[in-house]
Amino acid sequence: MFQTLASGAAAGREGDLSSGGARGDALESLLARRILFVAGKGGTGKSTIAAALALIAAGSGRRVLCVDVDVKGDLARALGAEPVGFQPRLVQPGVSVLALLPEESLSEYLRIWFKVPRVARLTPLVRVLDFVATGVPGTREMLTTGKIAYEERREERGRPTWDLIVVDSPASGHLLPQLSAARSMMELTRGGIIRSQTEWVDQTLTDPRRTLLAICALPEEMPVAEAIELHDRAQAEAHVAVGACFLNSTLPVPVTPRDTGVLEALASGHAQAAAARLGGQLGPVLEGAAIARRLHDGDRRHASRLRAHMRVPVLEVPRQVGTAPGLETTRAVAAAVGGSAV
Repeated sequence: MFQTLASGAAAGREGDLSSGGARGDALESLLARRILFVAGKGGTGKSTIAAALALIAAGSGRRVLCVDVDVKGDLARALGAEPVGFQPRLVQPGVSVLALLPEESLSEYLRIWFKVPRVARLTPLVRVLDFVATGVPGTREMLTTGKIAYEERREERGRPTWDLIVVDSPASGHLLPQLSAARSMMELTRGGIIRSQTEWVDQTLTDPRRTLLAICALPEEMPVAEAIELHDRAQAEAHVAVGACFLNSTLPVPVTPRDTGVLEALASGHAQAAAARLGGQLGPVLEGAAIARRLHDGDRRHASRLRAHMRVPVLEVPRQVGTAPGLETTRAVAAAVGGSAV
């Protein structure tokens, strides 16, 4: 069954940053879930978007766990921290990060469910289980999603440990097998503890009240095409609800024909005076205006294409200029998306 937000296509058409109400509704819908996967083509800024969403959620009092599936440390760096390990580490107020390692997930799984201590990891039995975990198709992906679902169920003192889990997902081609891993494993098992565990993992991921996917794109041909494909395949193949699409690095300030006309008039009739006021030649200013206009027009075309093909809100994130990579940029993006300083 295809899963989409109840806001539907109308919200998708109105979900840009110029519409504060629609943006706020879409954002609150994302952060109201228990698990939020953030995915997209490499280079679309998904780690920064994931980190920004974590800061926004923590700013409203939620306890957030960020999960770095790529294990490159990009998510931790976006939150101003060094790369982390398998154990959650607090990196910002209300925000913890862990790096998801399948081998560590297997070790934790064996310890929790089969009472196999870490010191017994070299026994022949565990070596067989290691072989199964690394050799059976889909098992490594199942260990990844199983760990995320386990953290969603973790409790401390009778209440959930985390209010929200934000997952910095791998590239689109690797994400779908992960999201479908539990369902694939269910086809291989008929009963027992593994069957019951894969069932609740699948139920967690495919419940749109608990889990959503946020897609990241850039205003360029290939990232937009891949975002549309991921939107369609996530629902059709993995049965995971898509909550929103973030169109990252857009140019929000239009340069109109009237603007360029004024500059051209200055260049033709008052070039010397204009150059003196601008502190240099007028040519580079004209060229910059023409480039900005082309970029803005391209952004509009790509945003229109996304909204035409997606049944979820498309939230535009303005290009960040003059901010240092890392936490400074993340905070600027969080302020742009959330509508206030973070």
